[in-house]
Amino acid sequence: MFKPANGLVISYNYLWAREYDHHEQSGRKARPACVQVIVADNKSGTVVALFPITSQPPHAEQTALAIPEMDARRIGLTTPSWIIVDEWNLDDLAKSPHIADSRPLGRLSPAFMRQVRREAAARIRGRRYRSVPRRT
Repeated sequence: MFKPANGLVISYNYLWAREYDHHEQSGRKARPACVQVIVADNKSGTVVALFPITSQPPHAEQTALAIPEMDARRIGLTTPSWIIVDEWNLDDLAKSPHIADSRPLGRLSPAFMRQVRREAAARIRGRRYRSVPRRT
């Protein structure tokens, strides 16, 4: 198992908010997801926010950032790829059954992750985000 760290990209069975709204409990497929913003770190575990990464252009109602080509290639992502910053899953990776592979894919650059944090924080301040809790 890996130690959660900001910017780490893992293969994860991401559950979209629209799927959660329809009472689905598991993601339909494994996709790259980026660990960001460690929400709680205590004796019972480390809860993190996982932002989905997609090779599909974002919908008009989604807020997404294009992943720099150098970062995408280093991790092995299709280019272009985007990280969605207005929705995320909350999960304790040490206990999660939703991790598709225990080996991280790589890590996004600190400079790009600062942009991700700024955009996600703006969505939180504006109350224009969705956070999906994952059950273990």
